[in-house]
Amino acid sequence: MGVTLYEVTPNGEYFHLSYYIGRASYAKDIENRQLLEPDKIETIDFSNTHFVSKQLSKGSRLLIGLTINKNPFSQLNYGTGKEVSDETILDAKEPLQIKWYNDSFVKIPVLK
Repeated sequence: MGVTLYEVTPNGEYFHLSYYIGRASYAKDIENRQLLEPDKIETIDFSNTHFVSKQLSKGSRLLIGLTINKNPFSQLNYGTGKEVSDETILDAKEPLQIKWYNDSFVKIPVLK
């Protein structure tokens, strides 16, 4: 999963604040993999990283981009529980579908 954080200034300019990439199965515990289960709503915590911060301009907004890391430069995780380097699409059987719900949220700590 990838998370990108931007400041959007009042005049519409974007300022890149941070980017995080990680495996959802290691979000709760970086040493023990916990696979996502089909049809189960999960909370994915990505607090084991640091976001760059700056004082935002008055009237700025935060824009968060959530993505599934699926590009030609990364390993594709089929979620089978096997070592990701050893997995193939044949191991996956049923495709995992990711759904973002309307009540999904991202908590961002704000220092005043």
